[in-house]
Amino acid sequence: MARILSLDECPVALKTHLLKSLRTLDEAVLLPCAERCDASGTYHNVTFRLDAREKDVPIQIFSPEWGAGASAVRVDGAWVTKLMSDPRARHAAMEKLRAAIPSECFDSQLQVGPPLDGDESDRDKAEWTAGFDGPNCFVGLFCAEHSRAPDPTKQGMNRCHQTTYLVCKAGAGQAGATFHSRLSAALRTGVSLTEALDKIGPDAPGPGPAALRRVSRAGSRNRARILMMAGDALGAPMMDSVPDQSSCGRYRSAVTHFDVAVNHLRKIEDTQHAHVFQYSTGIDAAVSQGLLSLSNLADGVVLFLSETGEVNRNLRNDAHSTLPYASPRLVGDRELISKVVTEYKQRGTKAHPDGTFLRDRFVWRNRQFGSNDADLEPLALWGSHDTEQFFAKFARELGVDKSQVVRLRPVAVCVSGLESGKLRAALRALPAK
Repeated sequence: MARILSLDECPVALKTHLLKSLRTLDEAVLLPCAERCDASGTYHNVTFRLDAREKDVPIQIFSPEWGAGASAVRVDGAWVTKLMSDPRARHAAMEKLRAAIPSECFDSQLQVGPPLDGDESDRDKAEWTAGFDGPNCFVGLFCAEHSRAPDPTKQGMNRCHQTTYLVCKAGAGQAGATFHSRLSAALRTGVSLTEALDKIGPDAPGPGPAALRRVSRAGSRNRARILMMAGDALGAPMMDSVPDQSSCGRYRSAVTHFDVAVNHLRKIEDTQHAHVFQYSTGIDAAVSQGLLSLSNLADGVVLFLSETGEVNRNLRNDAHSTLPYASPRLVGDRELISKVVTEYKQRGTKAHPDGTFLRDRFVWRNRQFGSNDADLEPLALWGSHDTEQFFAKFARELGVDKSQVVRLRPVAVCVSGLESGKLRAALRALPAK
């Protein structure tokens, strides 16, 4: 029987699904906020260790959102001060931001993210578009006030400092979708993970190691380019950037201070677990830069810094050095759409109870089906997810009890819009203007 370890109380339904899915030598570690989405069948905040040689790999545990995650760049300057203090300047910059970021939710013909296939050096063969690859993506300016000393060596001089970051949440786009379809097709034929991901050549049964390398980097590359576009739209004079080497220098990418990887698959290289793959639907700290977790969108983002305020730190815990990434889902999209439609029927344009704040700090771009369509807020702003809660209860067990927690609040953020199918259904249910 597979091993299932849990840091928090494990829901019976979740444990039942895992026991049906995993094989005898597999293992699952349930992080705080672990859950399974009934609509999509995907797991969140669960870390798997899978036997690489055994066949009948549980395909259902793999999420189609390969390369998902979040990246952040620390920014400052007069342009930041202006956006935070001048509502007119902020709203004008947000309109530019909305127009600057391509989104698959707005344009059904668009494909964002690098392609999966590269040349013999893992470089791109063609140009590609950076942008939002799903309905839960966002990019924008976030701020926080936290205690730190002017110099890490100066003890007893801590005071409250204001810190601002550009934060982007997005995935790998077409690279992730292609990798998921190829890996799923290979595993359905009965091959093991070793055969699917280690073998190369024309007769290889699966995507191979080159595809795994490219999909592992694709999300970070997409987010780094989105951050550059967001900085330009918001008025940043100059952001630190480097050439994107995998594109042969076609593009420049932001130098990120945080870059966390989610839905990441890697082979464990130590001798004790030489034939094991680790798949993390939370944050895999071993391949991430810094530690960043999400609260509900209106509440913001949570950063974990060292005691001296530094970004880079090593995480060690019994959950294979992983950390929860997303806060728990409160309600499914279908139920939420019904709630939104009901509120709009009753209250019209004042349907959202926090609409004034949201439209001051957030913009989005829904697909237009008609000139009189209602401008529905993204579901992430309607209470789809709870606030972050795991730190207060499980900081010690997760190895972040000595971390300095910085909670970033939204200032000027662009969110990808509603999925076209759900938006169309909602608009049809609303009375015509």
